[in-house]
Amino acid sequence: MYIDSNSGQSSGGHSALLLGDRVYHLQYSFEDRIFHIVRDHWEDFRFQYGVVENRNIELYEWNLSERAKQTLRQKWNELYLVQETHIQNQRNLQEALEWNESLSINGPFQNTISGLGYFTNLADPNSVIPKLFRFQTHEIEIISKTLKRWEQNTSVASDGFDEGTPLPDTSSPLRLVSTIQTKTNHRIQRERKHFVRHFLQNPVQLYEQAFVKLEGDFFSLTHDEVIAWEGHLKQLVGELRICVLKNECFDWEEMSLLLRILYIQKSIQEGQIVFPKKNFTGFSYFESIELPISVLNTKQKEYESLFIEKRNDFKKEYHPISFYNWESFLSRYQSFMERKQFTEGIEFNLVGHNPYRYSVVNSLDTIHNTEINQRRKEWETYTKQIQTLYSYHLVLQNCTNELFFYLNLLFPEGKIGEETFWDPLTHRVYGLNFVPSIAAMKFSSSPYTKEYKLYPSYRNLKRKQIKDWKEIHFKERFVPTSIIYRPNPMDHSFLFFTEESIWNRPILGFANLLWGVGYIGVGIVKAPFDGGKDVSKGTDTIFYSVPELFFFNIRKGHFPLIAADEIPEEYYEKETP
Repeated sequence: MYIDSNSGQSSGGHSALLLGDRVYHLQYSFEDRIFHIVRDHWEDFRFQYGVVENRNIELYEWNLSERAKQTLRQKWNELYLVQETHIQNQRNLQEALEWNESLSINGPFQNTISGLGYFTNLADPNSVIPKLFRFQTHEIEIISKTLKRWEQNTSVASDGFDEGTPLPDTSSPLRLVSTIQTKTNHRIQRERKHFVRHFLQNPVQLYEQAFVKLEGDFFSLTHDEVIAWEGHLKQLVGELRICVLKNECFDWEEMSLLLRILYIQKSIQEGQIVFPKKNFTGFSYFESIELPISVLNTKQKEYESLFIEKRNDFKKEYHPISFYNWESFLSRYQSFMERKQFTEGIEFNLVGHNPYRYSVVNSLDTIHNTEINQRRKEWETYTKQIQTLYSYHLVLQNCTNELFFYLNLLFPEGKIGEETFWDPLTHRVYGLNFVPSIAAMKFSSSPYTKEYKLYPSYRNLKRKQIKDWKEIHFKERFVPTSIIYRPNPMDHSFLFFTEESIWNRPILGFANLLWGVGYIGVGIVKAPFDGGKDVSKGTDTIFYSVPELFFFNIRKGHFPLIAADEIPEEYYEKETP
């Protein structure tokens, strides 16, 4: 897919690969300096680029059999998972370094653990947890023996990654790698399992600020929901009981089951929807903006309509996927309320301390500087290696030619089995394929392109609904008189849209440029009060106006403030391409 240009990120255009209902594309993070392989749902991708960023999306479809399509999806999914494994490994090494540094300075109980931020260290004699589980005497003995065995075994077993063990291979993005399991990982995993077993017998109070309670009649549980949620609660208790007694579950599974039990129980008890907060720590390329109150109110109503659908789905059946979908939706709602960018994640990840003293951690040997230096060297080396493996360059390795690099790496001759699905395009600079529009032109003339489809941008869809010639070509091109467009925090100030026609683009571009110069002048006067914000916007106005003088258009405006009912019916489709 070729995604048209616009101001902001990927201002020269963007490229992506649509496989089924998933879109694979690349985005660079200045925070971790990694060129991320991003996997988005088609609906989310199209809304972000086609509506919010107001870009035309051109689809060039290859002529592939279903088997070849499945192979292509599998290979790209492997690429994505290999990168995710490398990133998780880097985080594990960083966690080990930070843990050891904390132990050497502040002692073992200064470390916080993901998942324990929902609890206090105060006993809760009124908790319903003991009544829900009702452990028999022999079951309590099983749990006690497990805890005693862990506490007697004060040494944390090595997991195969220790001093002298080589770091995972980063020579190729195709090479499958295993997850690094450090000693710190094992300590944390055991601490969480230790916490769960103690909590089920001697509960502590919950940290109420870590839970969201949705107030109001709309969020009250109905009688049918209470019955359904009580059924969910019973099955959750049964699953966690098996985990604890047989000791066959992962620590994150036990924590997830426990927190689901707690928020389901709280919801039933309160008669309102309650759910645990999450930290949104994953990578996101979406730009965060401040929404006006009127827009927030509209979005709130849209979420309420979605709540009806999601609540009905959740009460229908007990299934891990049902919980995942429900919790993902609640997390999206939390991100909306907190004005944060939502990132995917299945774990409840607020960090906190273990309220039950754990002798395994308390009896760890003193951490020496040599060990800390070793952990730091491992983390720095591995970080540099994956930054090199997944590096970015505006020309040499950008969102377009890096897609071709991966495709050529996966299918050197452009074949999947005996099927030739494309004429391989080089990722080298001399082919000019790093320019998204040039690469799109080559796809349009390729004999392997089966079908071309255009998904117009939001503004272009709205313009098609206008019948009056003067309104389309005059009123809607002038920003102050446009009905479709509204100034917003994502855009700098400008006067004219120049996307529609080429012949008068330099004239309108010159007017935009003069407007930018004037905006900078006013911005200089206001700089002591706004920190130079208007000067920066005026500079952007000039920057995106200069190409218009030479008949090129980049700026198309953004639409982050629209409501769902403003999107034309033509936008929606029954099936994804």
